[in-house]
Amino acid sequence: MALALVAVLAWPAVRSSAQGLTVDAVGEALRIRAPGFSFLKGEPLARLKDGRSVRVELTSLVLPGPGKQPAAAARRVFAVSYDLWEERFAVTTVEARSQSVSHLALTAAEAWCVGQLTIPLSALGSLGSDQPFWMRLEYHILDGDPPSDQSDSGYTLQALIDVFSRRRKTEASPHALEAGPFRTPARRSSSRR
Repeated sequence: MALALVAVLAWPAVRSSAQGLTVDAVGEALRIRAPGFSFLKGEPLARLKDGRSVRVELTSLVLPGPGKQPAAAARRVFAVSYDLWEERFAVTTVEARSQSVSHLALTAAEAWCVGQLTIPLSALGSLGSDQPFWMRLEYHILDGDPPSDQSDSGYTLQALIDVFSRRRKTEASPHALEAGPFRTPARRSSSRR
């Protein structure tokens, strides 16, 4: 009896540290959650709190095994800004049909971004139903601002300060979280968000 009680008490802690992310099937898509996955920290967070926006690319990969080549992927770019007065974050997807959300706390903004990475269940093939799969979640802070379409080549003092004050990119690879094995979970209604 005592051994069973110890196993039950220890099991959630071991599971949550080993599984930093969870998967869920919503409608015909696979959606992930990673409550401990943070990408707005360090220099990017300092830039946001300094009144500048940050662009981040998030990628969700379905792998047939740990470290294997991806079988399916979802990739999205987000523009994140910070309201200095309200101390809240706003996020916009950078694509033709953009989506945006605002007035979020830091963890809610990160969770919203991760929640936008859906992978169609049809892209999994035999993974999930017949074979287990692994998930990999990556982020990459995009360096600098998007290129402008300005045709004038004049230099301004502000432009020179901006160019010389940027730090060189030191990280060559994106930060990532990998977990598994998973099987395709039971589908939920997509009306709940």
